[in-house]
Amino acid sequence: MGRIKYFSIIFIFILWTNAVLAQLNTPSPYPDRIVLNLTPEPTSSVAVTWRTDASINEGFAEILTAPEGPVNKENVQSFKATTKSITYTYQEEPAIKANQHSFIFNHLEAGQKYIYRVGFGDYWSEWLEYKSPDADTEKFSFIYFGDPQSDLKSQWSRVIRAAYAHQPNASFMLYCGDLINRAGRDIEWHEWFQAGSYIYGMIPQVMTPGNHDYSNLILDPHWNAQFTLPSNGPKGLEGTCFVIDYNNLRLISIDSAVDSELRNDNSDKLEAQKVWLDSVLQVSSQKWVVITTHLPFYSPKENRDNAHLRKHFQPILEKHKVDLVLSGHDHSYGRGRATDDPQNGHKVMYVVSVSGPKMYEAGDKNWMEHSGAFKQLYQIITIEGDVLNYEAFTSTGELFDSFSITKKENNPSIFSDLEN
Repeated sequence: MGRIKYFSIIFIFILWTNAVLAQLNTPSPYPDRIVLNLTPEPTSSVAVTWRTDASINEGFAEILTAPEGPVNKENVQSFKATTKSITYTYQEEPAIKANQHSFIFNHLEAGQKYIYRVGFGDYWSEWLEYKSPDADTEKFSFIYFGDPQSDLKSQWSRVIRAAYAHQPNASFMLYCGDLINRAGRDIEWHEWFQAGSYIYGMIPQVMTPGNHDYSNLILDPHWNAQFTLPSNGPKGLEGTCFVIDYNNLRLISIDSAVDSELRNDNSDKLEAQKVWLDSVLQVSSQKWVVITTHLPFYSPKENRDNAHLRKHFQPILEKHKVDLVLSGHDHSYGRGRATDDPQNGHKVMYVVSVSGPKMYEAGDKNWMEHSGAFKQLYQIITIEGDVLNYEAFTSTGELFDSFSITKKENNPSIFSDLEN
C-alpha cells in the first residue's frame, strides 16, 4: 500500500510539473514573442515575427508614421502576414502547438520613426515604436552579446536590460550563438523572450547560431520559425549564414556551429561558406567589415583551439582585410589582433565574450591583448566615419575593456587601446 501511495505521489508530481511548464510557455490568441530582425536593406525594411495559439489562423501587421498623439486609424496601413503552423516537442515535456506569423515591412522611409502592432480580430499587441536608420548617418552603435545560454530569466535578463538602458538608441543587437542551452526546448525560449520583453520589438535583433542551437546536427526548429533573418547566404544555410549592409558596415554571419562545427574538411557547408564569404567580401564597398560567428578563431580557454577554423577562413579574412570578428562559445573574455601567417601584412581583431552566467576560466594565451573571466559582459560598438570604437561593460555598467580602430584611405588600420 505504501509503494502504491509513493508512486501515486510521483505520478501526480510529474503531471503537476508538466502542467506548470505548459502554463508558462503555451501561446494564447494574443500575439507574444514579438521580435524585429534586420533585413538585407535596413534603411527601407524591417522584419517582424510573432506567435499565437493555433486558433489564430491569420495574422496582420499594421504600421503608421509615429504620431504625437493617439493613433488615427485612417493613417494605418495593414498587411497580411505569412502564417506557419508548428508543433514544438522536447523529450517528455508537453508539446507546444503554435502559429508563427511573419511579415517584412517594406518601403520604409530612412530615418523615420514608426509605430506598429501585430495581431488579428480582437487580439492585438500594443503599438511598438521603431525608427528606421538614416541612409547617410555617419554615426551609429550596436550592442554585441556573447552566449546568453542559461538562467535566462533569472540572471541573463539584467544584462540585456542594462545594455538597453545604457544604449537605448542602439541600431541593433547582435548575438554570437547559444541563445539557449538545449536546442528545441520551448520553455527556454520562453525565458529568453521574457528576459528581453519589449526590447526585441523595438530594436532589431541579429543572431548567428551556436552549437547549443543545434541538436544532432539539426538546427532548432524555433530558429527560422520565430526569427526572420536574411536568406542571402549559401543554399541550405538560410537564416544562419547571411550578409547585411548597414550604412558603411558590412556585417556577415558565418555558421560555425553547423555540420559538427565545420571540423570535416570535406563538408559541403564548409566549402560553400568559404566560396560565398570570399565572393561577398570581394564585392564589398562598405568601409567596415565585421564577422559574427559562434566558434572563436582563437580561444581564451586553455585547452581549446579552433585551428581548423583559421585554416579555412583566416586567409579569406586577411586577404580582404576584415576589421573585426565577434564570437562566443568559451564563456570567458579575450580579445587581440592575431594571425597564423605573420607575413600576410594584416591582423584581424578577434573578440570572445560571454553575457550569460555560465563561466569558464580564461587561460594565459599569447594572442590576447586583454582578457578576463567570471564577468557577464555586453559590448557597445560605435562606428563614426573612419573610426570604430569598442567598449565592453560589466553587467553593473563598469567599463572593462575598450579599443579603437581608425581607417585612412590606402593606409593600414590604426589600433589603439583606450583607458580601461
